[in-house]
Amino acid sequence: MNKPKTEISASPVRLSIVVVSIYSHQSLISCLDSILACENQDKIEIIVANSSSDNSLPYLDIKYPRVRFLQFPQNMGIPDLSAEGILQASGEIIALTDSSCLVDGDWITSILKTHQSQSAVVGGRVEIHGLRKAVDWAAYFCEYGEFMHPLRAGVVDALPGNNISFKRSALLIGNEYVKNKFWKTFWCQKLRAEGIELISEPSMLVYYTKNFRLVPFLTRRFHHGRCYAGMRAIEFTIIKRMFYLGGSVLLPFIFLYRVISTVVGKKRWLKELMLSFPLIMLAIIFWSLGETCGFLAGTGKSCEYIR
Repeated sequence: MNKPKTEISASPVRLSIVVVSIYSHQSLISCLDSILACENQDKIEIIVANSSSDNSLPYLDIKYPRVRFLQFPQNMGIPDLSAEGILQASGEIIALTDSSCLVDGDWITSILKTHQSQSAVVGGRVEIHGLRKAVDWAAYFCEYGEFMHPLRAGVVDALPGNNISFKRSALLIGNEYVKNKFWKTFWCQKLRAEGIELISEPSMLVYYTKNFRLVPFLTRRFHHGRCYAGMRAIEFTIIKRMFYLGGSVLLPFIFLYRVISTVVGKKRWLKELMLSFPLIMLAIIFWSLGETCGFLAGTGKSCEYIR
């Protein structure tokens, strides 16, 4: 169900918030409620790009009349949905999150304030929320550990895909990574290569609430690793591909060092780090195997599993 685009007020849309939804609609409800509880509602629009199998979308369409819902087939992943949401956005600034997140009450205010500067691309903190299993902690440490408190403000090398905002003008660079599928990592690398700084703003905060099961989580890690390496290898020469393939034996040690040193350096969640350590190792091994396959044989169908 695609609703005609409507503005929240007569004022121009300053900020478009794109929410990617591939999980249950209960998590989407919690996410939307947290966004609508923020200040500065008068110049925003909210777009939900949804591919969840949950059939309650007509109910949500009534419950949230100010939200525009875009419904897509169930096999669409996060890059596809993000690109569709960006395409439909009309704001001067676009912010991306997903339905597994709750946003802080000052999230919108922080985005608008930060973008008063010349900064084109800004991301923020990602904190884990609620009681979590060991596999949830492993996923959090592997994917978002570098973005938890304390988070350094200023120029950084990477930003989280579930808490990123950018001026519309930034889309003029690296549009090949946005137009059909939003490949956040490669887009940000392109921006940096063109001299566009990525800015970290700790006050821009979301809470990560996703629950994982072990086998789907490890499968997801493998496909993410293969997709990433396969896309990188497209532009490699044969010699460079073989070099990276040979070096992939070192990946588990490099990744493990990064995760452990990052979390220990922040001096938080050390007990949870120790309890989830075996699963962190498994996650790193599966990612590394995925990268090895990507350098050896390309992406295969792995990019279709970015969910």
